[in-house]
Order: sequence, then C-alpha cells, then structure tokens
Amino acid sequence: MPVLPAGPGPAGGPTGGVPGVDEAGALTLSVPPEEAGSRIDRFLGRQLAPHYSRSFLSALVEEGRLTVDGTAVKPSFRLVAGQRIAGELGRPASGLPGPEPMELRVLHSDESLIVVDKPSGIVIHPGSGQASGTLVNGLLERFPEIAVVGRAERPGIVHRLDRETTGVIVVARTNEAAKSLVNQFKRKTVQKEYTAVVWGEMPFDNDWIDLALGPDPRRPQQRAVVAADAPGAQEASTFYTVEERLGRASLVTARPRTGRTHQIRVHLAHLGFPVIADPQYGKRMQAGWQQWKAARRELELPEPILQRHALHARRITLQHPATDEPVTFEAPLPDDMVDLIALLREEAGA
Repeated sequence: MPVLPAGPGPAGGPTGGVPGVDEAGALTLSVPPEEAGSRIDRFLGRQLAPHYSRSFLSALVEEGRLTVDGTAVKPSFRLVAGQRIAGELGRPASGLPGPEPMELRVLHSDESLIVVDKPSGIVIHPGSGQASGTLVNGLLERFPEIAVVGRAERPGIVHRLDRETTGVIVVARTNEAAKSLVNQFKRKTVQKEYTAVVWGEMPFDNDWIDLALGPDPRRPQQRAVVAADAPGAQEASTFYTVEERLGRASLVTARPRTGRTHQIRVHLAHLGFPVIADPQYGKRMQAGWQQWKAARRELELPEPILQRHALHARRITLQHPATDEPVTFEAPLPDDMVDLIALLREEAGA
C-alpha cells in the first residue's frame, strides 16, 4: 500500500485544515452536487491533497477501509451527490516515526516478512500520547526499508498487540506483503493462538464465546460486551480451551476468530474469569490477586514476578505472501508467565 507523503503537517495541529478529518484521523465527508459523477479516488485526492496522497487513498478504498454510505466500493466508483464517505485515514504525516535503537527479539525474517517476539510495555506504533519508543521505531532502526511499506505513521504494521501483551507479531517488509497480509486478516484466515492465565477454575474444558463488543458506556476508553444491535457493536468470536487447572486459576489457550480491540481480555472477564493482573478488565479479581501475593509474602514463599496481565500471543499461522504456503511462527512463554504458572502448579500440587 502506498505511503503518506512526508513533510510538515498543516498549520493549527495534526489535522488542522484537512476537510472532514478529525483529530484521530477519522474521515466523514459528504459529496457536494458539483462532484456528482466523479470517481471516488479522484474526488478524495482533490479534497484531501496535499495531506494524503491519491495512491494512499485509493488503496484504502480498494481494501474497503473507506466506504460510501457504509458500503465498500472500487476506486473507480462514480459518486452521487449527498453520499457519505467515511473511514479511518490515520493522521497526516506531520511527524513520521524515526529509527531508534531497541533490543528486538527477531524470530524470523525474509524478503517479505519480519516476525518479532514483542516484550511487554511496548506500544506497536506512535499514536495518541506516545511519539517514540514504540516497536515501529525499533524496527526502523534495524530494518530501514520498511519506511516505505504501508502507512507512513505505522510502516509495515498489519496487526497489533496491546502494550502489555507479549508474543508474536508479524511485520510486512514490502507493500506486496502488506497487501497480502491485510487481506488475510480481513478474510479471517489467519490463525492466532494466545496463552492466558485466568483467575478462577473455568467450568467447561472448551467453548466458543460469540458475544459482540463495543464501547463501554460507563468507561468510553474501554471495551465491553454489548448487544449485537448496540451503537458501535462489532461481531466478536473467541474459542478457548482449558489446558490445565491450577487450583485458584486456569491455564487457557484462546483462539480468536475476529481481531477486536481487547477481545480476549473482555470475553474472558465477561465469563467471570479475567486474565490475572489485568487492572482494566479484572478489577474484581485484583483484590484476590493482591491478597494471594500478600499471603505468600507472610509465609515467606516466593511471590510471582508478574507485573502485567498474563496474556501472551504464542503462535500465528498464515499464508506466506511470497509462496502462498502456510507458515507458523511461535514465541516461547516469557519468564514472568513461566514463573506464575510454576507457583500456581506448586500450590495446587500439580
């Protein structure tokens, strides 16, 4: 996918002066009567230049990320007056991410892909509240060629992990690879497996969680299970398997079919079995977690070293963009989760 043009942004802030684009880079634009009959790619190019390139906008339309009245169209689609074009553009390139030295554990690299074992505490790309120290900054230092791959503000990135989630993340090294990977995620053909340690003993050995997710009406920055017809609701589906019962906790493999924000954490918490040490979605569990650690301290037993939610992206399987052959990449459990599982096993006599 083509990149955003480099150079300074417009005066008045990151998106100041860009018609129809809010501070977060969300586009909402109505077609005026004089543009009736125009191709959507040419119309957008005229409306949004020089902040976004026509090739970049055309790629977003082709991928279905910009829609007309909620429907995906082709870049050659002819517009009708009054139609509404909407979607996520990302912020204009007012300050593109730069290379920064960072210790990266690269699991695999070839002409098309880079696969990294992401540590906890690292944001994937610059965004609201963080302009540096992200995985993208480290990748640009080691693989500078990705600067021209995909979106300029998040080069090479085709999927994400939460800040505190560890594990496998795949990065595109070419625009051809980026297009292939984005389409695979869109078609839901990428298979992902996560390891989680949850608080409580789950009653079933395995099950599907098919519950829509949307903004939490009480905490807008968080996600929640909502009615399927609620505003902003998105289909979400997770299959889980209990791998081991650890007394006060369960070791779980989660296989999300969809890729919604915080999906696994919200789904498991909604069932009453939140991921251990998750302050956002496991607040009711936090008291028990703290009491357990305090009890171990009083008995002079080792305390868990875990300082973040116990969720790890263990494995991903996809079609290699260059060969179309299935490939699997796996990241070993990090030390803090290995330590936690060992303590729980010892206590449970497993």
